[in-house]
Amino acid sequence: MSTPVWGATVGVLTAGGADLVVETGGPDTIEQSVRASSLYGQIALLITASAAKSGIEISHAAYASSLATIRRVFVGSRTQFESMNRAVEAHGLHPVIDRVLPFEEAREAYRGYAEDAPFGKVVISIGE
Repeated sequence: MSTPVWGATVGVLTAGGADLVVETGGPDTIEQSVRASSLYGQIALLITASAAKSGIEISHAAYASSLATIRRVFVGSRTQFESMNRAVEAHGLHPVIDRVLPFEEAREAYRGYAEDAPFGKVVISIGE
């Protein structure tokens, strides 16, 4: 890694830290994620079934510097993900789409999603 202490760099580049940090490195990078988050940021801690190390440690200095919320998100392994994708393709599974709106109507898409309670996904199309 070219910037091993990247948490402080994120803080400088964002003038206060990231509002959302997706932590995928686990024990090896959790401290940097805490340092990279804004004061009241959110850290999504992805936990896989095949984590090499058990447990995480955050130094007192990093812990005291943030009031970020850490949320655990359990995910499967790459093998499980690839297996799921093969099943989706083999069975022709597709998401249910309620409507597709162009990017220029993104605000209306979000507003409509909140107000109309659509049955399927509301898609915002970029491009064509």
